[in-house]
Amino acid sequence: MTVPSANNSIEQELGNENVQSEIPFNPNDISINIVPRTIGQLVDMLEYNEILVPKYQRLPNLWGEKKKSRFIESLMLNLPIPLFYFDEGDDKKWRVIDGLQRISTLEHYILGNKTNLIGGNKHPLRLQNLEFKTEFNDLLWEDLPKDVQRRILTNQVTINLIGKGTPDQVKYNIFSRINQGGIELTAQEIRSALFQGYRLDFLETLISHDTAAGKAFLKSTSESISSDRQEDLDFATRFTSFFLIGYEQYMPDMDSFLTLGTKAIPFSENGQNAIRDAFERSMLLAHEIFGKHTFRKIVDEKRRQINKPLFELISVYLAKMEPEKIKRLKQKKDHFLNQYIEMQNTPKFWASISTGTATKDSVKNRHEAFIRLIETI
Repeated sequence: MTVPSANNSIEQELGNENVQSEIPFNPNDISINIVPRTIGQLVDMLEYNEILVPKYQRLPNLWGEKKKSRFIESLMLNLPIPLFYFDEGDDKKWRVIDGLQRISTLEHYILGNKTNLIGGNKHPLRLQNLEFKTEFNDLLWEDLPKDVQRRILTNQVTINLIGKGTPDQVKYNIFSRINQGGIELTAQEIRSALFQGYRLDFLETLISHDTAAGKAFLKSTSESISSDRQEDLDFATRFTSFFLIGYEQYMPDMDSFLTLGTKAIPFSENGQNAIRDAFERSMLLAHEIFGKHTFRKIVDEKRRQINKPLFELISVYLAKMEPEKIKRLKQKKDHFLNQYIEMQNTPKFWASISTGTATKDSVKNRHEAFIRLIETI
């Protein structure tokens, strides 16, 4: 049989999922309020833990001391600074969406070690390399003249506050549109911003080194999925979404579907345990059946990159298998692998896991093909 040409790039193996969304939202659901505040009011909110930092991969305190100092100098000079974006949670606390480096600079310089909200500052910030206010170089906050402190704290800033009633799908779209410059957030990082709390905590148990499910995940993937930019969390989200919702309900784009899947995670401990146990069984069974080729295209003896669409298929349907079917699958392992490779190398299935993988047809084609394969075994 002719094997389709293999492209070993990460982009190829993870699949091209840039598919336009077919899920509309009502523009009337968008709730963004322009809220005037002073720097002093933001600092007060920081001190009393009323501003939170979502679990982005992008970290606070990435600015060096020179850049932080120049930002403080801009406030001294009453220069205009960019807008801040916050998301108002149900707890009425604000979560930073855009402006994290400026917020962490305010905390570092003005609050010093008074709060552990952002943390990571072992030493107080001394101003340096100022361009205009050079007389304040090397000064701590408490060393600044009172009139300069007052000028900074009374500086007006404009805040775009995303209302707590805004639907999650709309928030996701807003986050994506805001996220245009600098270090752009990945789709998973945006989802993590949306779903602070039990849903995100649950997903992290699927990939953690400290849980049985996480250890099974690391084993089946040979620890080859990076935690940078929350890539491993994206895999956990993909499994959970297709496990809970099913491919029949899939509508492009993939990011919107995974957002719905994350929202579907149950609050109950029993519900979460059932998903986690199924995931662990799936990871261990996949490794037992596929070995070094688990979740990878099998073209030759060379081990390829992890393929997200294959992870989606194999993890979900092995997780749903009944004990008797698992027993038969193990008994017919060699036959199953031969049939699997034959299916994988058909042009239609190969296309569904290689290019345009997030189209509705691609998702339908690969799921239905894999289900037929399982049924024959």
